[in-house]
Amino acid sequence: MSFVATLHLDRIAVIRMIVAGSAWGLTLSAGFFVMALLQCGVPCPDDVATVTAACMGTGILTIGVLAAVASPR
Repeated sequence: MSFVATLHLDRIAVIRMIVAGSAWGLTLSAGFFVMALLQCGVPCPDDVATVTAACMGTGILTIGVLAAVASPR
């Protein structure tokens, strides 16, 4: 609880969080796209959009926070 109370994210940390999380999410969704392409032949555009949105959101909320907090100040 005290860690969250002392956490201060400035503008640069938030940008770093969004960029790192988005990069992770896009990389993961590209891997899922290739898996679907190899298994089914043609992936459904709705599935690609849903998986990409989920991966981007998860990346920003997990990897992005780690990138923002672990960065040197």
